Amino acid sequence: MTDLIKPKRSFSRITVIGTLVPAWLAIGWSIWHSVAMAQVVVPLMVVLIASVIGVYQGVGHFDLRSQLSAGARPPRAPRAAKAEAG
Repeated sequence: MTDLIKPKRSFSRITVIGTLVPAWLAIGWSIWHSVAMAQVVVPLMVVLIASVIGVYQGVGHFDLRSQLSAGARPPRAPRAAKAEAG
C-alpha cells in the first residue's frame, strides 16, 4: 500500500477564488446600489457560490476515491490527547 498523495489542485483553487471574490463583490455592490438590484443579484450569486464550492469539494472527493481504489492507505484519524490527572 502507498500513502495518499495530497493533490495540489492549485488551478482549481485559483479558479474557485477567482469566481467567489467577484460573486461576493457583486452581492455587496448590489446591496449598496439598490434594494431592487439586490433582490435579483443576491439569490443568483448565492447559488453560484454554493455550486462552485460543491464542484470543488466533489472533485476532491473523486480524487480521494480514485487513490483509495488504486490501493492507497486511507487517512487515519488523529489521536486524542490524553487528559492529565491532576
